[in-house]
Order: sequence, then structure tokens, then C-alpha cells
Amino acid sequence: MTLNGLLNTGLLGVYTNKVAMSVVAHNISNSNTQGFSRQSPVIVTTNPINLTTIGSGGAALSFGTGSTVSDIQRVRDEFLDLQFRETSSHLNYWENIYSNVHYIEQLFGEPGETGLRNMYDSYWASIEELKTDPSNEAAKTQVVSRAEELVNTMKDLNYRLEELKSDINSEIKLRIDEINGYLKRIADLNQKILTSSSISGSPNDLLDERDRLLDKLSELSDIRITSHSNGQISLSMGDKVVLNGSSYQEITSLTIAETNDEYYAYVGNNPLTFNDGKMSALFELRDEIIPSYQQQLDEFGLYLVDSTNLIYKEGWDSTGTITGANFFADISTKRGFEDSRFFRIAGNSDVFHPDTLKYTTSHRSFYENPLDPSSDYYLIDKFNKSYIYAVDANNEKPHQYIYDPKDPDPDNKPIKYDAANNAIYFYDTYYDEDSNFQNKLVVDIKGDFLREYGFPTKEIKAYKIDPDNVQPGNLEFEILGEDCNISFSDAGELVSNINSGSGGYLKAEEIDGFIYILPTTKIPDADLDTIVLNDVDGSLSQMEAQKVTLDALDTSQPTLNNLLSSNEIIEMSINGIKIEINPLKDTVYDLADKINATNTGVTASVTPHGSFVLRAGNLINFDLKNVTIKGPEKLFNALGFIEDDSNNIVTLISPDISPEQIDEKFSKAELLRIDKELGIVNQISVSSNLKENPSLLATDLGYYDTNYSPTGAGNISVWDEISKMYDNSVLDNGRIGFSNFLGNIVTDIGVKGETADKMRLNSEMLNSEISLEKERVMGVSIDEEMTNLVKYQQAFNASARVITAVNQMMETVINNLGVV
Repeated sequence: MTLNGLLNTGLLGVYTNKVAMSVVAHNISNSNTQGFSRQSPVIVTTNPINLTTIGSGGAALSFGTGSTVSDIQRVRDEFLDLQFRETSSHLNYWENIYSNVHYIEQLFGEPGETGLRNMYDSYWASIEELKTDPSNEAAKTQVVSRAEELVNTMKDLNYRLEELKSDINSEIKLRIDEINGYLKRIADLNQKILTSSSISGSPNDLLDERDRLLDKLSELSDIRITSHSNGQISLSMGDKVVLNGSSYQEITSLTIAETNDEYYAYVGNNPLTFNDGKMSALFELRDEIIPSYQQQLDEFGLYLVDSTNLIYKEGWDSTGTITGANFFADISTKRGFEDSRFFRIAGNSDVFHPDTLKYTTSHRSFYENPLDPSSDYYLIDKFNKSYIYAVDANNEKPHQYIYDPKDPDPDNKPIKYDAANNAIYFYDTYYDEDSNFQNKLVVDIKGDFLREYGFPTKEIKAYKIDPDNVQPGNLEFEILGEDCNISFSDAGELVSNINSGSGGYLKAEEIDGFIYILPTTKIPDADLDTIVLNDVDGSLSQMEAQKVTLDALDTSQPTLNNLLSSNEIIEMSINGIKIEINPLKDTVYDLADKINATNTGVTASVTPHGSFVLRAGNLINFDLKNVTIKGPEKLFNALGFIEDDSNNIVTLISPDISPEQIDEKFSKAELLRIDKELGIVNQISVSSNLKENPSLLATDLGYYDTNYSPTGAGNISVWDEISKMYDNSVLDNGRIGFSNFLGNIVTDIGVKGETADKMRLNSEMLNSEISLEKERVMGVSIDEEMTNLVKYQQAFNASARVITAVNQMMETVINNLGVV
């Protein structure tokens, strides 16, 4: 090892530590630079040499030749980078979801005086106020005004949601351009890194810049990075590879026809799907979250308008002349059938008043024949002793139903037993073969049979008079504009003159020792209080007439055998889900409940005048053409949907049915077609006639007497029925009512916002922890760098001292060696 070699070793130490100090200086100067990774010199020994020297005793020794800096490396943990980018994508996703859902929550204004729910409650409060005084013109005006306020609130809310969706759509375009800018810069950096790596060592600052851009990119989307040995990377975004080394594919933002100029991301000709990050949140907000609330708003408005109109148009105004009008303006589409949705079909039959109404079934089950004297349920004696009378306006007097077990003709027996269904039913046998319950009142005078044996009943009022108390007198009464005057001298004349001279409104009969004056169905709801009685002579008082309450057979909800003229069990199906119908026991309401219970998206209901209605729910996108409904043709005919009434099983509706077939098949029914797009609430408005003249408001559903007739201005039955919609389960595929539907929307927004906030906070905490750990690894510590600076400075000084020592040794050798 020569002195020159020793000098070189010292010199290398000087250079090595000088480079190390330069790295430290670079770290210190970039201690506040965003994305900078601290660098560390890689100091290695130089190659040793093998020498035999005098001092080695002739043995070859391996002498070290010093040190050198082989590379300057970044201090970075790739696993932490991966975790940071993943949590960054999650964080930005949830931040955007939360901020926008919170804004939507503010738009709904709950709780608040201007919120949709408050406007709805105000509308319903105005209905309740109208019901207390139907003649009040101010109350009618208030109903119309509150309805218009509710409609305007829905329209404004939909407009603001549409504006938010439009803003998000514009941001999607901007963010796609921003992503393309990042991809271009990363591709350019890849090229520079490749060039720099081939010429010199690690291009640390370029790598830092690339990682910084990748961190930014991870905020916008989920990214997957594949590193190559030459320092290049491949980048996948969403489900597509968008960058490989220095080449990248620009993401294009394209609009698709019939999407309201909504932007979608494409790589080449293929759509790009973002699975995380801000872009995923923006697309989800625009395409799913906001439209879901718009759809719910449309559903609310659509069902509100259609349900209200179907009830309202069956009513008369206060004059009893105008009927068939709508409360809300028509919302049916103006487009062709193929460009619209088949939302609703309403039958034109009155299912409450079929041509023949002969059956009323008990709600109880009988596992023994109650017509058998040995049965515990034996009813014949009870039936005959209860004095069950038929009161018919068109017949001379009330007539008693008698069960004669000895009569060989089964059609003459009013109570029948069906062993297959363990059921008994009342069969109207009285008068002739065309006789039925349609226009008569079946009264249980004793009041101990119909209820005991489970028949549906309603209460009616009647006068009960002891014949011994009858004195000559006179009765006057007024009903529905008619005046009647009945004079009598004794009990017989009282009965006969009421039967012949009361205009069919009243019938009388002596039953079980008392005279009963009974209403007929010609009186609205058979309500005796409807009669305006003018007892000028005090005849009723003198006779000590009692107004008593009696049970009458309730035939307002006839079983389906009255429509089908058969007790045979039948089946219909919706999308293959079978619905068993027992005509002996099931009413149209039971049929509607069974249809709703299928949860197929098809909902059923019945209007006050007996129109059977099928609607499409949100499960089938409010389009009945999205389901297949099959069943007996005679059932669909009885419900008023189609003309034919064979016993064949037919397909009522299916996706394959053509517009021409629908128009032809349902020519007798009423259809409602709606637009395919969102924004149906924009078409809703209160009828212009009502806005101009609220006094035209319909209030009276009338009463039935061979046909429906108006009851009078004081009747508020239209709004009684409409007010039931508040809680009736018609929305959300027949699961909830209007009030709860709005509450569910607000609750859903609140829950979604709360969930997003929790996820945002969790992601923020996790991202912050990883960021701190990442910064601990790659960040510059001034204290640590100062320690390294002192270490390298001391090593530098020591190396310099080696050079000085070698210099002195060489000077001794050259100048002093051998001098005497």
C-alpha cells in the first residue's frame, strides 16, 4: 500500500462525505416541499487490492481503498403509498356523497315550515277543515290553494334536484379533463425517468413528482399501479388500463342520446366505470341517488294525482249537477304508446253492485253442518225466531225470510252450507229467481242471529211502536226534495199507509207484537236521520215511538261469487306468482290485498263507486307492461277490464302485448299512460276550473239506488274518502301511505347522510393515520438531518486529516529521508 494509495483513500473519504453532506443539504432545503421524500446516500466500500508488503512478512494482504457513494435513494414505503391512495379514494368518495346528500336534506326542508312534509300536512289540514263545514266557500278555496302550494313545492324541489344533477354533470366533465392532465404529466415523467435512469442513478425528484400526481389521481378514482424494473409504471383506473410507461389513453367525455346531455367516461369505444374516489361519487349522485329522490317525488305526485282524481270524479259539486271532473289536471302522456309507460288500468264495472247480488258469506268457519239438528251450531230455529226481514222499496211490505227444512227445493232455503269451505252463506231466495240483495235491506229484528253467526252487519235506525198506543194522527216528512203526508186512524192504517204512501222510502210491518217503521235503500245509506220529519200533531210522541238501532246485513262488500255467479275456486297469477281466489269468501278488497301481497310491483285498489284499479309500482318502473298477468277471462270481465267472459285462462297483460292489442283489449276500461322520463311532478297542477272557481269543488259521492245519485250539498263523502289516503298503503308497491312515504324519504336522506358522515370520518381518521406514518418514513426531520450533517462533517474532517498526515509523510520521505 503506497503513500499515493493512502492519499487516494483519504481523498475518496473527503468526496464521499462531501456528497453525503450535499444530500443532507438537499433534504434540509426541501423539508417543507409537498410530496418530497427524504433522500439517503448509499455509501459503499471501493474495491480492495491485494498486496505483499515488507511489513506483511511476505504474505499477501487485502487493503481497502476507501468508500464511494453508489446511489442516492429515496426513503419511501410502497405499502404505505398503496394504503394512502386507497384510503384517499374512500375519503373523497364519502366526502362528496356526504356534502351532496346533506344539501339534498336541506332542500327537503325538514324539519321546517317550508318543507314538503309541512306543505302536505297543511293540505290535509285544509281537507279536515272542509269536512267540518262543506258549505264554507273559504274552506273550499283553502283546499285548492293548499293543493296548489303542495304542487309548487314539489315542482320547486324537483327543479333544485335537477339543477344539482346538472352541476354534478358539469363537474364530471371538468374532472375528466383534470384526470387527462394528470395522465399526460405522468406519461411525460415516465419518459424522463426512463432517460434519467439510463444515464445516471435514481431520478428521485422525478419519482417524487410522479408519486405526488398519483396521490392526486387517487383522490379522483380508484387506481392500480404496476411497477416495472426499468422504473416505469402501468396504471389502471376503474376497470381499464389507461397508461403504460410514456403512452396513455385519453379519457373522453361523451354524451349519449336521450340522456339530457349527461357525460359518460370512455376509453376508446369502451365505457369507463369508476369504482371509488370522487368520480365514483359524482356518477352515483347523478345517476342513482338524485334520480332515486326524483323518482320518489314522481311516485308521490303520480299516486296523489291519480288516487285523488279517481275518487274526486265520482263526486258531485254542491249543486248536484257537475260530476266526472278532475281535481288535478290530466297528467297522461301526449306521446305514443311505445314511448310511454302503461301506469294504470281502471275497470268500468261497479264491483259493489253486480247485476246479481245473491250471496253474503259468514266470516266464521263451521266444521259441522249448522243445518243439521245434531250440530252444536244448529241455526234453523234461531234464524226463524230472529225475524229476518227483507225491506224493499219496490215491494208492498217487508217480508220475512223463513227456513223450511221440509221444503224439497234447495233454492228456497236462505241459509246454505258449503262443506268444502266450512262456510255458511245467506242466499237471497225471496220473491222470484231474479231476486237479490241489490235493492233491499235485510234486517235482523231480534238482533241475535246475524252477528252471532258471523255475517257482516251494519246498524240502522227504525221506529218501534206498540200497536196499542197508536192513535189517529198524521205524519209529514221531507226527503231528497219530496214531501210525503201519511194519515192514519189505527195501527193497521199506519202500517198500510206507510207502505203505500211514503214514496218507497219507508216500509212498516207488525213484527213480534210491535210495529216497526224501517228505512229502505232508497234513503241514502238507509239512514233514517236523513228524513226531515215534521210531526206537527205530535203523533210519534203520543204513540211513544222509540227510535231503535237494529242490525242489517251489510252487502256493501259483496263476495266475488256475486260477480262470477260461481263458488268455484279460481286462480290468477302475476309473473308466475299464483293468487288463489275463493269467490265464496273473498271480496274485491280481499282480491286487492292478495294482489298487493305478491310484492310484484302491481298494486290494486277499489274506488268508492266500485271501479277496480291496477297500478304499476316502482319495482316495475311504473309500467304494467313489465309484468305478465294471467287469469280467468270471466274474472277480468267482471272487474270491468275486458269484454269477453269465457271460462278460459287468458293473458291480460304481458311485455309481448302490442299497443294495438292493448287499445283493442281494454277499450271498455280507463287507462293512464305516463311519460318515461323523470319529472312527472312538472306536469301536475290543480284543475284550472277549480283555481278560477273553487266553489265548483266536488264534495258528494252520492248514494246508490239503481244508479248513483247526489245526496246533497251537506255530504262530504268525497273528502272523507280522499282523507283516507293519508294512511292508506298505496305507495312503495302497496306498502305505505302518503304520510309515511314522505317521512320515509326524509328518514332515508337522514340515514344516508349520517352513514356517509360516519364513513367520511372513519376514512378521514384512517387516512390521517396512514399519512402520519407515511410522513414519518419519508418526511424530513431537521433534527435527524442535523445529526447526519455533523456525522458527515466529522468524517469529512477526519478524511482531510488523513490527507494532511499523508502529505507530511511524503514530505518527510522526499525532503528528510537520508539527510544527516
